[in-house]
Amino acid sequence: MSPKKLTTRTADRAWALGRRRIAEKYAEVAHLIEIEDGAAVNVCVGLCVLAGIAAGDAIAVASVGRRYSGQDHAAAAAYLATINAAAGRQLKILVDLKPKAHYGNALLTANDRKMSLRAADALVAAATIRTGSAA
Repeated sequence: MSPKKLTTRTADRAWALGRRRIAEKYAEVAHLIEIEDGAAVNVCVGLCVLAGIAAGDAIAVASVGRRYSGQDHAAAAAYLATINAAAGRQLKILVDLKPKAHYGNALLTANDRKMSLRAADALVAAATIRTGSAA
């Protein structure tokens, strides 16, 4: 059986920087509500997911000039893992929580929030290293 072909697109450094800035902002807003409970936990996790996706895009483009461009976020994490194994693991943590955070009606836990914030922060930090410190 042959491996699944992943759909990717090329992008440049400016695009990677833009995605990194978006990732930073999602993470910043997630941290603003990290002390709230109830539905705010789902919102915080959801923002972390969005931060992680954007940061993953920035890492991939800054590293190899290509990003995953399909609809399957698990495949995006697998693609990122081929470029940076640690970043791929962090993105997988986040995309595994995406359905519950974005589409579910059950409240997520404080542990889900803590894990999501750590993963998003790690991805944003890696994106900053890969894209450089230009604002």
